[in-house]
Amino acid sequence: MKMKYIVLIFLIVLIIISIAQIFSIPPYAGDIYSVYRSGYFRELDRQFAVIRDSFLGIKMMAKPVYGWIFLEDIGKEHDIEIRVYNSKGYEVIAPGEAEEREDRFIVRLLNSIEAKPLHRVAGGYYYVAFPIRLEKRCRFCHDRQYQKDIIGAMTFKREYDASVYYSAERVILFTVLSLMLLLFLYAIVIWDPEKKIKELFDKR
Repeated sequence: MKMKYIVLIFLIVLIIISIAQIFSIPPYAGDIYSVYRSGYFRELDRQFAVIRDSFLGIKMMAKPVYGWIFLEDIGKEHDIEIRVYNSKGYEVIAPGEAEEREDRFIVRLLNSIEAKPLHRVAGGYYYVAFPIRLEKRCRFCHDRQYQKDIIGAMTFKREYDASVYYSAERVILFTVLSLMLLLFLYAIVIWDPEKKIKELFDKR
């Protein structure tokens, strides 16, 4: 009988967890970002990387100013704040025009031993800074010598909605799983192992 109660408790816990997954219940991806980085943010990074690569391609293959026009259009259309920085950490607002005011976050990225993308979540916004590395094709315009292979950075900032993680497929999956667990729970509730054992001895 003890085994039955143990199984019942275990099933009830599983059902509660499964049902909780159906609804949009906090903590959300942004709340646990420091502990676990959700795939939702990784997908945002991929989208930002596409914009970055497109900008660099336009800047190299066409007039550099077209790259900034592209960023401005993309930013307005998708409500993304996009900024470009040079090797000193100054924001480049247009080709050859940089504001002489460094961004400490960018300077830390540029001066790091292994420059890797930096991410942060604050105030409902997701922020990422990508280092821009010096490639052979970059030397057509950037012909001066750089001490490091990092010649600048790009930053992206946008509002995020972690609730999109709760997609229709997720709801359907855990709804079906919860129903199956409830059926199993019902089967365990009506199961009486002592009765079966008693009937076995009565037959003898």
